[in-house]
Amino acid sequence: MKRPLEASVEGRGRIVGITDGVFAIALTLIVLEIRVPVHEAIHSEHDLLAAVAALAPRFLTYALSFLTLTIFWFGQQAQHGLIAKSDRRLATLNLCFLGFIALLPFSTDLLADFLEFRTAVLVYWLNLLMLGITLFASWRYAEKSGFVAEDVDAQTKRTVYLRIVKAQILWAVGAALCLITPLLSVGFILVMQLLYAATPNVKWVRRIIG
Repeated sequence: MKRPLEASVEGRGRIVGITDGVFAIALTLIVLEIRVPVHEAIHSEHDLLAAVAALAPRFLTYALSFLTLTIFWFGQQAQHGLIAKSDRRLATLNLCFLGFIALLPFSTDLLADFLEFRTAVLVYWLNLLMLGITLFASWRYAEKSGFVAEDVDAQTKRTVYLRIVKAQILWAVGAALCLITPLLSVGFILVMQLLYAATPNVKWVRRIIG
């Protein structure tokens, strides 16, 4: 008789299923914060252009969070592809990760509304930090518990760790730049997101995020 905490392939399948659902909802929620200007307030082309221009911070933070979600979705999907089975503890770690994914629309909205404040940048960075910590913890638990597929070599395992750690270091640097100006911080994080989301065909990019 199977015990509640016993690892199984079915448990891994359920984690994959709920992960896709949470990411889909988060992707939908971040775009819903970009609202069409109120028709009654628009009386000319100039008014419409001004209203659209005023949405620039929201488009910026939408791009930032879209890339964040893309990076973490690919990251967790890569982990799922390397993990053969799961138990309740690993599922709990993954649910904690998804909890911080679900929080991203809030930190994105806060950043869009208060782009000039350091606190908003730090809240967003803390969201990224907790995503990295939970993703790292789930991979470490899976490896230590013997849930990683047998054909996964040591170099691949090390690469998973390094990509998580390098990303967090770069985002921490970006967060620290808010001491100069929050906009510089957001710009730096956005560039790092683009590097991680794009295929690293350039050698110096591979050295940074490899």
